[in-house]
Amino acid sequence: MAEMPKKTPTRIILASRSPARRKLLKELEIDFECHASGYEEDMNARKTAPALAKFLAFKKAEFVAHKYPDSIIIGADTFGTMNGKKFGKPKSITEAKKMIAAYSNNAMKVYTGVAVIKTSDRGTIIKKLSEHAVTTLHFGNISNQEIDQIIKEDDVMNVAGALTIEGHAGKFIHTIYGDYHNVIGLPLFQVEEMLKKL
Repeated sequence: MAEMPKKTPTRIILASRSPARRKLLKELEIDFECHASGYEEDMNARKTAPALAKFLAFKKAEFVAHKYPDSIIIGADTFGTMNGKKFGKPKSITEAKKMIAAYSNNAMKVYTGVAVIKTSDRGTIIKKLSEHAVTTLHFGNISNQEIDQIIKEDDVMNVAGALTIEGHAGKFIHTIYGDYHNVIGLPLFQVEEMLKKL
């Protein structure tokens, strides 16, 4: 009797160019590949922060899904909110400075949406899951001189809210409520649970 052909393991694709997200996903000890999504973020696409986070995450995953048949694609999007205003990636150094100045003696909520998509052998979406995580950060005083130092030392132009918690800005955060990984850009607990479901 002929042997049944072995099924090729499902590929897992992280639809992101973020080194931080890549590093975090490695902590789950799974094999995955990276493919940066070309989806252009629209911060006004949804009214509520949780809905927007999940919407943007799904769009990022959907953008590359057709290129990967019989695969699982993970999309994620992170941004901050404060006093009803959303903080995405700054478009200039001036905007980055304004964002950081707003955090001084204030609190910000960081949202990350995660979408996990399963594709058929033809590259069409057959299953999709989405979740979001929120973490509250409380900041101490940040002087203008310290803002300049953050701009100089941290990769402020490539992160949401011009905030890198692992960098120089992190020392001004005196309290964190919620998932630390979420602030970096990928809430691992939610990701692992979603992958198990698929």
